[in-house]
Amino acid sequence: MNNIALYFHIPFCVKKCDYCAFYSLANVGEDIKDAYFEALLRQLSFFITEKTVSSVYFGGGTPPMLGIDRLCKLLSAVKSRFILANDCEITVEVNPKTVDLVGMLKLREVGFNRLSVGVQSADDEILASIGRIHSFSDAVECIANAHKAGFDNISADIIFALPSLTPDRLLESIEMIMSTNVSHISAYSLQLEEGTPLYKRRKTLSFPTEEDEEAQYNLLCESLKANGFEHYEISSFCKGGKRSRHNLSYWSRTEYFGFGASAHSFYNNRRFSNIADVNEYIRLTNDGLFAPTDYYNSPEITPQEALEEAIMLGLRTSDGAEIPEGAKKTAARIASLGYGSFDGSRLSLNSSGFRVSNRVIGEIIASLSPKNASHF
Repeated sequence: MNNIALYFHIPFCVKKCDYCAFYSLANVGEDIKDAYFEALLRQLSFFITEKTVSSVYFGGGTPPMLGIDRLCKLLSAVKSRFILANDCEITVEVNPKTVDLVGMLKLREVGFNRLSVGVQSADDEILASIGRIHSFSDAVECIANAHKAGFDNISADIIFALPSLTPDRLLESIEMIMSTNVSHISAYSLQLEEGTPLYKRRKTLSFPTEEDEEAQYNLLCESLKANGFEHYEISSFCKGGKRSRHNLSYWSRTEYFGFGASAHSFYNNRRFSNIADVNEYIRLTNDGLFAPTDYYNSPEITPQEALEEAIMLGLRTSDGAEIPEGAKKTAARIASLGYGSFDGSRLSLNSSGFRVSNRVIGEIIASLSPKNASHF
């Protein structure tokens, strides 16, 4: 492939959400933001590629907390250094309370063309219970401002299997979020991570059972499908062909390079990551492109590993994966059980198949060895 994707991690937030286990920092000063911005530019300056950049993604944390002007300067640096595809997808994640209409206009003017808005729920009581700093009315205003600024590719995040979330409350959230005219929805099941405030309060909260979680997932899939959303990846739904090009680059094993503390990369047939420490990242970027990474300790991916990756990542999407000869009987059986379709070459999972994808993937990969029999 002659394409590459770029990712920038901005690990700053107003406050950490109660469920968040990602590397991020709250309430950092302007001096740290300035130093981090300069470090991103330094690492970027060491990166050289003749490949066409198909997508650029600014994630977090909450990228606007770096400062809208700094984000715009970073994107300008990318545009001046690399060849961008004519239809390059350029995304920035936002929290509804961290960017206003003026900020939206600046982002759009410099070239950002896709927003990912962390809505999570339309229920203010639930938002407060998980430590979000915004209300649903804030999210509605944020998305409306994005439309006014000229964004026509807007994604909203939803979390299900939250404490006290009933099917009725989930369905109401889905309908209210769809009413904002977003073209993409990413839906994630709550992951209760050890060390987070939510985990510490777990014994005082009422979480859905595994069966309830399954029912919520099915309700979400059915509701979005009924309203014209395509379920094109385990956690992703879109209207009007607005698939996330950047995320699909991950699932198709397109190369990507990550800049910033804790950012991950798939480059030169290796998977590696940057150090998850802002101050160390800032210091190490003085010493070259790979200095803040574990690149040299990351082995090259073997052909067998690449094959298994292609199966594992491809089966996350509705496009599916090419199935090697030794696993075709297993793939046909999985399809016959109602988990997807198999045309003799490519296995594609449906919404039911996505729900058991880890087991499906395990069975397919196990079938590649003649010593392993499938028991799906």
